Amino acid sequence: MRRCLILLTLLLAACQSPDAIRERTPGSAPERNLSMANVVIWWAHGNEPFWKFTSDSGKVRFESLGEAAEYFPYSEFGHDESTRTFKASNEHTTIEIRMLQQTCTDSMSGAQYPWTAEVTIGKRKLQGCGERGRLME
Repeated sequence: MRRCLILLTLLLAACQSPDAIRERTPGSAPERNLSMANVVIWWAHGNEPFWKFTSDSGKVRFESLGEAAEYFPYSEFGHDESTRTFKASNEHTTIEIRMLQQTCTDSMSGAQYPWTAEVTIGKRKLQGCGERGRLME
């Protein structure tokens, strides 16, 4: 079963168009509007406390260890040359996500990511690493 999943993953990855691959590459220009439902546009995670967020064209989901997930309506990330910014509110809190186009090293695994994430949710400020356009593994 595991071999089948690995094979399926490789086959799906091979089917991506060059445009989809370019879209995930930091600094690629121009940016396209990824508005297809359920396509992960951004994701990031951090350690101590453990948290993660994912965004698709319908919602932003924020999770923190031991807490219920928070959902926010999606709107396009504002951007300049090297920063992407997202702000939203729900009935419980507000969130601001800044994705900075600079290499980030995961504090636990040592893995490197092309984007540094800064998240403010309510009064908490969190930092972590992220990527554009694919699910965290």
